[in-house]
Amino acid sequence: MSPDDEHVLVEHHDGWALITLNRPDKRNAMNRAAQRRLREVFTEVYDKKVVVLTGVGSSFCSGVDLTETHVASQTDRLASANIGYWAECNEDLRKHPALFIAAVNGFALGGGSTLVHNCELAIAAESASIGTPEMGFGAWAALSGPSLINRVLPKHAAQLIFLAKRVDAATAWRMGMVNEVVPDDQLLARSIEIAEHIAKFDPIALDWGKRAFHSMVNASWEESMKVSRLTGWSIEASRTHQRGPLD
Repeated sequence: MSPDDEHVLVEHHDGWALITLNRPDKRNAMNRAAQRRLREVFTEVYDKKVVVLTGVGSSFCSGVDLTETHVASQTDRLASANIGYWAECNEDLRKHPALFIAAVNGFALGGGSTLVHNCELAIAAESASIGTPEMGFGAWAALSGPSLINRVLPKHAAQLIFLAKRVDAATAWRMGMVNEVVPDDQLLARSIEIAEHIAKFDPIALDWGKRAFHSMVNASWEESMKVSRLTGWSIEASRTHQRGPLD
């Protein structure tokens, strides 16, 4: 295992996996090496039905490593490319056949909050806090903004984006960013309990169901019904190894 491999750890279980971001000295900020490893790990758990995503130490993920981005912007103007690579990480998560559960310990800031919003489910420790701080240092929340707006009511999204202040776990629950808030020492156990429950379900239905779910978010009733019908057909076609209408 190379040093870069240690930035993201993975544990394989029956039907589910645990992915842990492992840069505690940087509050699990994701530099390019960590992002690259995360994408590799997503491939390694491609056969899982559920993935629990969490962080080591006192932080879930404090976002993209701004130190690395700052250096790039002064040397070869690759700051936007770094953000683009983080977008690709999140696209991998959203398109992955497994359902993702964010086990939010501590800070989930900027790009870290993007991970939380893009996971289908999220369990927060009581000490967790979620924020979209980009406006505070003169930047638009290029990824955390859209992912937040896709999850919560507009006024709540505006509060986080334009005040650039973190909210605690209880407020995140009231806003609909997380499903549950649990004591810190119960966070991983509760997340694993949910993962093991979902892992009992049919993998084809979960895969197509996740795809349908994301297609329906913010869609009209008519659009949602069309996707729903096509999803049902695609599940049956997948079971009989035929091409479905969404292939």
